Amino acid sequence: MAWRVHRPRRLMILVWALLIPVLAACNLLTTSDNSGPTTVQITGAPVVRIAAPLPNSTFLEGVTVNIQAQITNAGADINRVEVVVDNTIVATLTSPNTAGAAAFSITQSWPAVGNGQHVIAVTAFRADGSSSAPATVNINVVAQGAQVQPASATPVTNTQPTTGTGGVQPTADTGGQANLPQPTTPPQPTNPPEPTAVPPTSTPSNPIATFNQGANVRSGPSTLFNPPIGSFAAGATADVLGVTPAGDWYKIRYYNSDGWVFAQLITVSGDTSRIPVDAGPPIPTLTPVPPTPVPVTPTPVTSANLTFAGSPSVSPHPLRCNETATIKFTITNNGTTATNAGGSVSVRDILVSSGAVLVDAPAPGFGILQPGENTGEAVVPITVGVNYAEAHKIVITIDSGNAVAETNEGDNVYETTYVLDKAGCP
Repeated sequence: MAWRVHRPRRLMILVWALLIPVLAACNLLTTSDNSGPTTVQITGAPVVRIAAPLPNSTFLEGVTVNIQAQITNAGADINRVEVVVDNTIVATLTSPNTAGAAAFSITQSWPAVGNGQHVIAVTAFRADGSSSAPATVNINVVAQGAQVQPASATPVTNTQPTTGTGGVQPTADTGGQANLPQPTTPPQPTNPPEPTAVPPTSTPSNPIATFNQGANVRSGPSTLFNPPIGSFAAGATADVLGVTPAGDWYKIRYYNSDGWVFAQLITVSGDTSRIPVDAGPPIPTLTPVPPTPVPVTPTPVTSANLTFAGSPSVSPHPLRCNETATIKFTITNNGTTATNAGGSVSVRDILVSSGAVLVDAPAPGFGILQPGENTGEAVVPITVGVNYAEAHKIVITIDSGNAVAETNEGDNVYETTYVLDKAGCP
């Protein structure tokens, strides 16, 4: 009888014993025990997606193009993000992910200059020199006053997903396809209804929105209302029906209904005191997807330490434009134990003003080094042919991939600054 009374209690204890480790494993970000917290590592290349502008958007010349990109599989070691237009770096955003998040967004403006097609590219770089594949988008720039071609009946929507950890700031929401419908000439349905009298939608004193560039129309005042319900082309106009309390989104007439556009993409004319304040529908909340945890390999206890055996040499110094220079250096282990692994070495020429890596010269790696052992002398050729008469720096980094456990990581870098000699440049 005693066994029958206590059996349910024993079964419940057994169930809880099985559930506790399962529940503990559900924390994908950090776990903790008596030994302290365990941090999830992010591995592999970062991934970049351009959210704005949309492919083949059209902008009036002189209008600011707002470039917005999301970087996922990021982490704390994202060193910089480069924004390139037509193979020219227009911005280098250094340390853009100070929070070390797995996903973050960047925004950069660029003035639409030069009629024709342009290619925008965004690339994210880690501190070890590895990078994402460049994300690219083509846009078109037309002269002020240019006539926009009539639109088709089907508005084009943004097919790129919106990512984030709770809300993307609506810094840019561009569409701008030149073949989008003008709201003053609505499309004809396949089975048109009997015509009815439609009263005028505006008077000369009513506020009017003029689109400075192509833009998406959304069902609410945020880029989180995705996908867009349609688009306006650059130069199009629409009645203004409302504005958010913050003044950052406008409600406009879109065919027989309404929609929302970002305030920075339009110019409002007329009596703005007539515009009612409208908060719009509640903004959707995105649920962030936690990264898949990667087991952390314990760092072996070591007393190894890598550094340079003597000062590296650069000849000639300063470098001359388009002339190959020679860099020489030797690595030593001045610790008391052998290194746990071999490693790699990076040799780079960096533009001081922007931090952009101009040349990443191939350099030999090294194997396991015993205490007091040196590598052979490494000889690395390097040629720099851009940004003459500007300050550059040569940076040599031992164990650039952080494969070797050391007692001191602070003596692994050598830097020397110079001004690139113009001799040899065209």
